[in-house]
Amino acid sequence: MSIAPPQNGSLRDQAYYRLRRLLILQQVREGERLRESHWAAKLSVNRTALREAFARLEAEGFVTKGPKTGYFVPALDREDIREILDVRIILEGGAIERIIAAKNNTPTHLKAMRVSCEQLERLVKEEYMLGVAEADRRYHESLIEAAGNKRLMMLYQRAPLPIIHPEVISGHAWEVRVQKTLNEHRSILEAVLEGNAEEAKVMLGTHLYERAIVPLHAG
Repeated sequence: MSIAPPQNGSLRDQAYYRLRRLLILQQVREGERLRESHWAAKLSVNRTALREAFARLEAEGFVTKGPKTGYFVPALDREDIREILDVRIILEGGAIERIIAAKNNTPTHLKAMRVSCEQLERLVKEEYMLGVAEADRRYHESLIEAAGNKRLMMLYQRAPLPIIHPEVISGHAWEVRVQKTLNEHRSILEAVLEGNAEEAKVMLGTHLYERAIVPLHAG
């Protein structure tokens, strides 16, 4: 499964999946009002389809409805970020345990994780920031998928668990951060391949929490 929109489907579904993808990748600013005219044009859908997509995203916790009118992207405070990271560690750590217990920690079974690392490396060289965020998300989705539990994958896909970016950076600093992410992805993968669940889970926790150091200690 992927956060990319399906190739066919209703306008409502197209709007839902495309906007949900941007929200998961944190490509829409926190606190921003989702103006119907702008997003209907951007997503090439009518306002009725867009409103239905907004309502679905609200039910899933991705957006909130304003006190008077319109929808907004909720701002994440420190407790929100902690909860998101805690849930991700529980789900992804459980996936690591399941993969190893089921003896699915083979190069063939974990190929998608390795491919996502290769994609991340290529996209950072191309300086394609949205592509890098997508490759990052695909790596973690591939970890969940490798556990072979459809309900776990469904839960992970549907939960409002955005990638946490602590700050907006660019240039060399961005390349350094992404290279660190790539190295951590590869280290986690190697630990899983070696059957070392505890080491992989510790590295996963460090990997997820480090990117949130700034917001967790701000204020």
